[in-house]
Amino acid sequence: MSEQRSPQFYRTFFFCVKGGEKERVKGPQRVSSGFQPAQSLARIHPIPPSAHSMDLILILLLAAVLCVPVTQRLGLGAIPGYLIAGVLVGPSCFKLVTNVDTMIGVSQWGVVMMLFIIGLELSPKRLWAMRNEVFILGTLQMLVCGLLLGLVFGAALRHLAGMEWQAAVLCGLSLALSSTAVALRLLDERQLTRTPLGRSALGVLLFQDMAAIPMLVAAGLLGSDGTSAPSFKEALVAVAVVALAYRLRLLGWAAKAELNELFTAAALLMVVGAAQLFDYAGLSAGLGGFLVGVLMAESRYRHELEKAIDPFKGLLLGLFFVAIGMSINLKVVAHHWLFICAGVAALLAVKAVILYGFARFLGLPRYHRLLFALVLAQGGEFSFAIFNEAWDNHLVNLEQRDVLSVIVAVSMGVVPVLIKLLERVPEKYGGMAGLPVTDALPVTDTPSPADAAPSSPTDKPPTA
Repeated sequence: MSEQRSPQFYRTFFFCVKGGEKERVKGPQRVSSGFQPAQSLARIHPIPPSAHSMDLILILLLAAVLCVPVTQRLGLGAIPGYLIAGVLVGPSCFKLVTNVDTMIGVSQWGVVMMLFIIGLELSPKRLWAMRNEVFILGTLQMLVCGLLLGLVFGAALRHLAGMEWQAAVLCGLSLALSSTAVALRLLDERQLTRTPLGRSALGVLLFQDMAAIPMLVAAGLLGSDGTSAPSFKEALVAVAVVALAYRLRLLGWAAKAELNELFTAAALLMVVGAAQLFDYAGLSAGLGGFLVGVLMAESRYRHELEKAIDPFKGLLLGLFFVAIGMSINLKVVAHHWLFICAGVAALLAVKAVILYGFARFLGLPRYHRLLFALVLAQGGEFSFAIFNEAWDNHLVNLEQRDVLSVIVAVSMGVVPVLIKLLERVPEKYGGMAGLPVTDALPVTDTPSPADAAPSSPTDKPPTA
């Protein structure tokens, strides 16, 4: 039987690979139709869906492992390497991965888990102590940067792209947002998260996460397909569910099993569940992850939670930067390169000047002022969601959305390079060359006895 089927198999394989208009031979006849090579091959050897997922994971891992060490060797950091890997495997280059929107949606969980770990280090007392950084500094940054960027980019987009003034101002305001993933990653690499610089930057980023929600609502309401605002009732329900789960000590119940994998599953359920509840309520999923992190900051399981979530955070953050690289449309860059270069320069310059003034007002050391300005100068990941919402509601066309998205994505790749250059500038010129690592802020809240005790040599979670 195998010998009789062999010629038929090779004839089918030949037409599948060649990709012609002819259907495979069926006896003495040839059937001409819309030939689909993949469908014909699948009839012979069906490919399970899991195989495509494994291919996708293999492609992403291979691209990251090849590109990131190169940029690390060049002293540019890991973020440009992830972005380059995304450009190479994305639809603009080798087209190995084409579903960019799905990739960005999945990779956003890396930002959620990063904010959860940040929340673990902020007890409610310390968060209340940051109220000036979050509400006063964050409000001033959004108002001043949003006003100037709205005027600069609003006028440019209206004049050059023929955009309506409402959409132009909204897109300009969205550029005032900064990338939480990029900023905190850059601070964490330099061990500056718990310094005055890191605390001020975190306060601004938290307020920006809250300010992005009205912008998303405005993008829906201003368009022809206007949507409703986030539900205040559902938001209260989400907060109540998170608080109830904390009071019921569900994590302690999972820890009683003394199984490390079950504890990790419970930790993921807690973070993902809280983020999903906030997302259903029309709020930021990142804020949900941050809130549950703050609630668990004084828990006896704080260190075990951080240990369980940190590997997922690192992998998903890398995937996030790869997805941002995939979103860069090289055809749009080729057609509008002059406007994109001018837009990136204007975005970084306007935000850096304003943030440098805030750094002086805050009394940050001279060698941290430029760093504070550059860390928050790039565009934010919420900008992609706002641009996409504006496109869905016919406020901008596809080309305008792609140009704005490329400006934000390129700014994310340029900022790490600028900070590397800043580290070579002497301290008397505002640089950081030759400076030791700044000591972190002392922790003001008293740790619980379980937190102060050394961790167990085993990998098992502590018993409840």
